Amino acid sequence: MQSLRDSVLAYLRVGVFRRHVVLMQHVSGLNRLLCTSTGSGREQVIDRVIGLVKKFDKIDAAKVTESADFQKDLSLDSLDRVELVMAFEQEFSIEIPDEHADKLKCCADVANYIQSAPKSEDS
Repeated sequence: MQSLRDSVLAYLRVGVFRRHVVLMQHVSGLNRLLCTSTGSGREQVIDRVIGLVKKFDKIDAAKVTESADFQKDLSLDSLDRVELVMAFEQEFSIEIPDEHADKLKCCADVANYIQSAPKSEDS
């Protein structure tokens, strides 16, 4: 009777192990899919940046493009730009130092910075 019990338990363990391996393969596949489809490509980043800029209440959303200058084309003053940088930091879980923030003149600059910036420990 003991050997039958051991055989059944061994069979169940193998079945559970196989299901675990299959599940882990699916999870791994989903992670790859998410990484390639949500936020890792330049197009997704630029779309998120433009969407965030369009939500800013002091900006005419129709004027927002990838190359629209925050100051010249969108008429943002320095305080507005600081608020926008803070929104980018929160949205992308990054920290943008002041010396880099001053160089971000348009959505394309922001997207390029986000893709090249080291990721935060918290994300």
